[in-house]
Amino acid sequence: MNAVLFDFGGTIDTDGVHWSEKFWEYYERFKLPVAKKDFARVFVRSEEELGEDSSLSSATFYATLVKQFTLQFAILGFSERHEVLMRIINACYADVGKTIAGARNLLNDLHGAYKLGLVSNFYGNLEIVCKEFSLDRYFDTMIDSVVVGIRKPDPAIFQLALDRLAIAAQEAYVVGDSYERDIVPGKQLGCTTIWLKGKSWTAHPTETPATDFSIEHFEEIRKILF
Repeated sequence: MNAVLFDFGGTIDTDGVHWSEKFWEYYERFKLPVAKKDFARVFVRSEEELGEDSSLSSATFYATLVKQFTLQFAILGFSERHEVLMRIINACYADVGKTIAGARNLLNDLHGAYKLGLVSNFYGNLEIVCKEFSLDRYFDTMIDSVVVGIRKPDPAIFQLALDRLAIAAQEAYVVGDSYERDIVPGKQLGCTTIWLKGKSWTAHPTETPATDFSIEHFEEIRKILF
């Protein structure tokens, strides 16, 4: 095996926690008066609106969090809770920074042993975010769905990464937290898949998943790849 293709959101930045669940952690921690089912609808709506926000293509991760939480607060009618908003944003940014620092240790060890690629449904600012967290040095290619015009679960976005790395699918691992968006297209191409089966907002498949490896924490990749 010569290459590893990683997902970013929900994989490297949260260690398997889907971002809907990550946001919800802060609503619970700061005791905001909203039911989870209502927040779930707000999350979907806010992500749809943010997907059309071209200004995010030049935003840092911190600025992206500000836009995400601010829009959620506006939809929920919490716009006047500015102090709580900023406390939540700063707490989330700090937590994600710690998680990424842990992932960085593994990526540093993998760098050189494998060709590394990043394949993500993002906002056009994936490279900016990777530079912000000093991750860009580890990846030989970074594929942002907005930049290339292809979104997961289309296998073509993974194929693009393989082509850029000049690697056959059979020589590559695909690592991601989403069974539908990472594991399924990875298997369709013939890659060896590692499913980071973390905290998701949707139920995991009840049948035996067609993944080669299933892990619960990002660091467990080490024992598979080494």
